[in-house]
Amino acid sequence: MGKRCLTLVLALLQVLSLSACTGRPDTTTPLSGIGEGKGGPSPQSAPFDAAYWTAVRHESYNPSFDRTEVSTMPTEKWWADLYLNEDGTALFREVLGFGYASYLINAEWWLGADNALRLTGEDTDGESVTMDGRIEKEGSVMLETPYGNRFYFEPAERPASGGELCMADLEGTWRMSAGEAEGNEFSPEEMHMASLLNIERWWSDDEGGYNLHADYYNARLLDTDAPEYKTEKNLLTEKLDEPLMYGFPNELWSARLYAEESDTEFRVSLTDRNTLYLQQYDAPAACTAIYTREESLMPEALTQTMADEPDDALMFYWRDPPAEVAKPLAALPVTVLENGGENRLLLIGRWYETDIQFCTGSAEQNADGTLGEWITDTVLYEGTLRIDEPQWFSLSIPEKSARLCLFMKRPWDESWFTWPVTDQDPFFVSGHTFLTET
Repeated sequence: MGKRCLTLVLALLQVLSLSACTGRPDTTTPLSGIGEGKGGPSPQSAPFDAAYWTAVRHESYNPSFDRTEVSTMPTEKWWADLYLNEDGTALFREVLGFGYASYLINAEWWLGADNALRLTGEDTDGESVTMDGRIEKEGSVMLETPYGNRFYFEPAERPASGGELCMADLEGTWRMSAGEAEGNEFSPEEMHMASLLNIERWWSDDEGGYNLHADYYNARLLDTDAPEYKTEKNLLTEKLDEPLMYGFPNELWSARLYAEESDTEFRVSLTDRNTLYLQQYDAPAACTAIYTREESLMPEALTQTMADEPDDALMFYWRDPPAEVAKPLAALPVTVLENGGENRLLLIGRWYETDIQFCTGSAEQNADGTLGEWITDTVLYEGTLRIDEPQWFSLSIPEKSARLCLFMKRPWDESWFTWPVTDQDPFFVSGHTFLTET
């Protein structure tokens, strides 16, 4: 009996020592036992060979008819795919037209018991997202979204370089960080120039998907009193199944940005999600500009200042903002209201589109000294401020009697609100000001 017990103890010690020495996680760990962000079974030990899948079916519950609706994928405008990389990173994306319908970025994946699959990461708004599914015996994958919809994927050949990017990744604000001309690289600052590219997605009922529209801003001779500006608004986009240029890292695609009523044309492509290359095709000499993704068109200092705006604000304006606000917006054109203007006004639309006018004239005062009415001579400028759209204006702000008045209203309003541009109370505008309906 003693020898038998001793043998069992030695066998048990041997098993424990082997378990302590191995560094491979237990591939039978259920999902409930996997800690968030702590990793799970090694992807190299996963019981499948594929690393890339494309969606072939979509299921969603329709409460109006109390039924599950099944759609075949992909279609001409709608597709989804899934990457599970050997290093434990993952990528899920559902694309409708040229925009993301859902997306999982900065993601990781784990396998649990019975090939249960879990993805954790962030959506396009930076919110944490978890998606659960499973890997079937034949190698297909089912993945359920946080909304209860299910995608069914089949293994496919992993795309070549650039396949992990798509047209939807173009959406965002891009700031020029470098340029290349005739083999030489330069920074925008040393060339006294600045450029911004803002690409937005718009829904199209006619096409049943998203379209991308681009606004291009460029400024040069910023070290002079007469900078030159080039602005192209509402450029259309077209995918091209060819690289931007020979030897470009993105081998699969590029995009054409163009205007229907002019010869303006740009070609763009991505080397990663945060780096964009642009070439201008209507320029006399070939030049490649490199852009870096920004959080927003407006710099952080401006966003923080606007955070406490009144709820009834028609617009926000800032007289002669500091460099940390003005420099990131240097590519935006400046509308000259007065020649040799010594001041700059930064106007930004808030909440709704706002019609604006700058008018010359004089203020008619009431008996108590308050403004009664503005008598207009000439309308110098009229236009519209879109939501969160910054615009620059130059003029000289007088210390007393205003020479210009800013008129503003919502498109559906009949009457205008007036704001004489002066340093005299009650229209003093030193620093930044919220303009409201009251």
